[in-house]
Amino acid sequence: MSYVEKAFYQYIKNIFTSGFRILFSKKYLFYTIAFFLISVTSTVFYLIGANIQSVSAELLREISSILIVVELSFAVTYVFFGLLFARYPLKYWGIPAFIAAAGGSATIYFLPAISPYIAAIGYLGWILISVFLTFSLSRNFWGNRMFGSVMFIGKRADEGSVLFGSVVFILSLVNLGMTGYLIFRSFNQFNLSLLITAGFSLIAIILVNIIIFKLGKKDDVFYTILSFFYVIASFTLWKLTYYTVTDSLPSDNVGSVLVALFFIFYTVSNYAKKIKKIEADSTKDETVEQEEKEKKSIEIGDIEIEKIDEEGEERWALLNIPRSIGPLGILMTVMGLILSYHVTYLQFLSGDDIFSEFFLTKNELVGIKDKFAVILLTCLLIFFLLNYLWSEDFRRYGSPTLYRFEFLPPYEELVERIDRVRKGEDSWKQYANTLIKQGVKAGAKSTAKKVFVDPSKKVAGTITGAYTASKKGVTKGFNKVFRRKDKKKKR
Repeated sequence: MSYVEKAFYQYIKNIFTSGFRILFSKKYLFYTIAFFLISVTSTVFYLIGANIQSVSAELLREISSILIVVELSFAVTYVFFGLLFARYPLKYWGIPAFIAAAGGSATIYFLPAISPYIAAIGYLGWILISVFLTFSLSRNFWGNRMFGSVMFIGKRADEGSVLFGSVVFILSLVNLGMTGYLIFRSFNQFNLSLLITAGFSLIAIILVNIIIFKLGKKDDVFYTILSFFYVIASFTLWKLTYYTVTDSLPSDNVGSVLVALFFIFYTVSNYAKKIKKIEADSTKDETVEQEEKEKKSIEIGDIEIEKIDEEGEERWALLNIPRSIGPLGILMTVMGLILSYHVTYLQFLSGDDIFSEFFLTKNELVGIKDKFAVILLTCLLIFFLLNYLWSEDFRRYGSPTLYRFEFLPPYEELVERIDRVRKGEDSWKQYANTLIKQGVKAGAKSTAKKVFVDPSKKVAGTITGAYTASKKGVTKGFNKVFRRKDKKKKR
């Protein structure tokens, strides 16, 4: 595999491996089993009851209705206790949570009129959270210290271009065609909500192209993150256009549920390192903690330089919300919203409609959800752009420091050099020595002063020894290559 392929697959693999390890760890196992047991059981009974025509079918339908009630009650319990109490020890709120889930099930069963409201609020709430998670997904891939550095390796910070900008531009043109069609249909059918949605979609397309051709020159990391956030989240526009073109009723499919399950793994994997650190810190005494604080700064000569770590990049005010809730609270909240989402999805599997006495049908609810997602995407693009301008903490979070190894040659030069080596016009040894010399110079500069890595010229810190280590590694690698080469020649 190439470095890029390896980085991508490793990123996805880490999400599932660390997510699985945490979900089925001793601390989170109960919540995971409860979530999957409720959702899988309700799905099985719903499908059986909807497809079997017999005397026992009525009993199965009644059981599935009870399970839907239980699922909605657990959804509310997960969200409520996850937001407010999950950061405290379980012994203080475990029994009240169980009583609340049981009492909620009885209340919803005897007052079925409230069930569609609970499902609708959770359904739309999950869409809100999932769009934010999409931005986090893009940020944590392109801004990851390891994977992001692989993607940006050799790319100069002042080059001024978004990664894969041409791909994003082509997709924006496709989205422009879809948006134009939606505007045409909205005028044709006098559909105001569709026209408003298409208007927001047009604004998002304009913003993305401004990012590609103008703003990307100022900070390629942040605007690459933002561009791919748009690419991933704009899938809803494709779905909305499909239903409009085919004149079919909006609905959800199994793909949406799989995406929701993926975000569960992503959510907990995102907190994997933090959970380990919390557990490790709890075993340390105050003396050790004080020593660690003192190590946060490194002195080089007369210059004191702040050590940069990933925690220093996560001081944005909005991140205080998940930080205050805690990893368990985040997991419970996400699971609760997905349970509500799952209840709505079951209506499409079985043909039932708990929203029949609601002011909206299930298809109208999905249509509102899709339009809401398109509008929300545009609003978040504007929100993130404004935060980047006004908030230094968000700039640090949205444009994390990467190891670019800028001393590496441009791609065109490398291709030209390889071609000349292939023809015998140049030697690998001469070119390797040139690379090593450039690496040594870059390393000397980086250790002599604070390094300005990103284009906004904020102090990112000093990567002491990074280039020295890389120089040694490159030297050893080249020595091995040329030593083998010389042996082959002697033979």
